[in-house]
Amino acid sequence: MKTSLFLLFSVCLGLPATAQSVSARVDSVVVLVHAGSDNPELHQLMSQALHVEKWHVEAVQAQLAGKLFHLTYQEYRNGVAEAEKELVGNPARLLRCDPQGHFAMDVFARQATDTRLENQFLFAAGATVKSFVALPGQGDRYSLRTDLWPYKVRPALVRTPGQQVTADRKFPVGQKVPFLVYTLPYESDGYLLYCALAQSNVPVKDWYAKYKIAHFVVYNLRIE
Repeated sequence: MKTSLFLLFSVCLGLPATAQSVSARVDSVVVLVHAGSDNPELHQLMSQALHVEKWHVEAVQAQLAGKLFHLTYQEYRNGVAEAEKELVGNPARLLRCDPQGHFAMDVFARQATDTRLENQFLFAAGATVKSFVALPGQGDRYSLRTDLWPYKVRPALVRTPGQQVTADRKFPVGQKVPFLVYTLPYESDGYLLYCALAQSNVPVKDWYAKYKIAHFVVYNLRIE
């Protein structure tokens, strides 16, 4: 309906609708994240029995039509960063927003074996799996985190039992930022923790020096 009104308004002004669309720019995009499954039994099965973490990521904004939700990843071991790599071999096919400016993906993380970790990304047009070698004896401690940045929890109009929280945050367009991280915890006062990593504002390249986190994987986002 908004698109129809916009076209009608452009015609009334005597301006080409395509020219109006091209001139519209977007500097930031609201990205939503939703943890786990809203089915209570499935959520319990995934999180407690299978130890699978899930995040649903989504962005909907008309000006995003045709843009790339460009994702890369980089592995850090003992403070040393390996080469940054493309998440998928054909970003234009799997990571492009649709004509309505919509992008969505589901991300799953699990310990596949005693030594192998898996992150699986599901898109509308395909999927990819990334595998990593876990530190010996610590494979069950890795966690997939979105809280590199503070997110605002969206209030639910109607809350159903077992419904998971949806949160959102604005991300810049045209700037690469760390978006997800699959990481070991840090130790503080005898506890293994994850949460202060986001609140510290310490760049990921300095996590080993600051927190002695020996291994983690950062997924970077650039909306372009």
